[in-house]
Amino acid sequence: MALDEDRLHLADTTDPGIEAEYENRLTIVPLNASTILQLARRELEARPKAGLPVPDDQGYVYRVGPQDVLQVTVWDHPELTTPAGQFRTAAETGNLVRQDGTIFYPYIGVVHVAGKTLEEIRQILAEKLSRYIEKPQVDVRVAAYRSQKVYVTGEVVKPGVLPVTDAPLHVLDAIQAAGGVRLTGQTATEADLEHVRLTRDGRVYTINVLAMLLGGDLSSNVLLRDGDVLHVPDNFTNKVFVMGEVKTPAALLIHNGRLTLAEALSEAGGVNMETADAGQVYVIRGGELAVNTDDKVEIAKAFKPMIYHLDASSPDALILADQFRLKPHDVVFVSAAPIVRWGRVLNQLQGTIQSIAVIRALTK
Repeated sequence: MALDEDRLHLADTTDPGIEAEYENRLTIVPLNASTILQLARRELEARPKAGLPVPDDQGYVYRVGPQDVLQVTVWDHPELTTPAGQFRTAAETGNLVRQDGTIFYPYIGVVHVAGKTLEEIRQILAEKLSRYIEKPQVDVRVAAYRSQKVYVTGEVVKPGVLPVTDAPLHVLDAIQAAGGVRLTGQTATEADLEHVRLTRDGRVYTINVLAMLLGGDLSSNVLLRDGDVLHVPDNFTNKVFVMGEVKTPAALLIHNGRLTLAEALSEAGGVNMETADAGQVYVIRGGELAVNTDDKVEIAKAFKPMIYHLDASSPDALILADQFRLKPHDVVFVSAAPIVRWGRVLNQLQGTIQSIAVIRALTK
């Protein structure tokens, strides 16, 4: 199937208006070094500003909440110290923080501790106990963290609930604590690490975990807090479709965020040299859908798709193909040679010609 040259426009990649929309026409862009450089710059400039909370844990301190269990130790006063034995843990015998944020402690009575740090609670208890004990030495610890939780879902080994503790819990920490991402083999993962979603206070943030792992940039390694939901989506929608004159047309997954044109053609068995026109390799990239919401009015505008053309018969074609990164839902199409297209037309007409000949013979 040949592309309709009347509806195509060959764009000059040095033209800054390469993305201009054409009425009733598609845009073909020759795949060369200039195109690849422009695409890389455009992708870098268009990278969305995540607007994520700053992952600053220098001032992090845990604050006690309802359902936490505290272990209070008063040195030299075992009668005031939380008892624990061989079959009883401190979590079972400690001071449970009630729903109203209070605990009961001997001599002192009811003490409000919710929202306070361990040091603040220690000072309160020491001050109140000083009425009964001379210079009390008090230590307060959390025996069980139960008040604050983070939820990890999606393509991790052990999705579930993680407690927020006195140790700062970041995005990478949470994924690791959930057993890491699921693997389909030794290295391939089922997870889409480029679009991990963090839901906080009704807002959804997209976090590129893959960039953190590969590039070492931890600016998106957000400090998690109570009520956060961290979802690792699957990778099954990140597919590229290879069709036309290749040996094995296929839908290929983009693993670990990277799949080049050369890799896609290789995974599809390569170009069929007997039937393909090596000079006519196309990558069809659908237009992105931009949605603007203004109160109850939604305006959707679809941009025209782009078609990138690679002349695979040129000497530098393999280098260019290896540098051209595909995106989800790209279609790689290898056109048939003209003689093959003509042969297929004749094959389709052969049945009709034979039928006409039979009819003529019968009517004589």
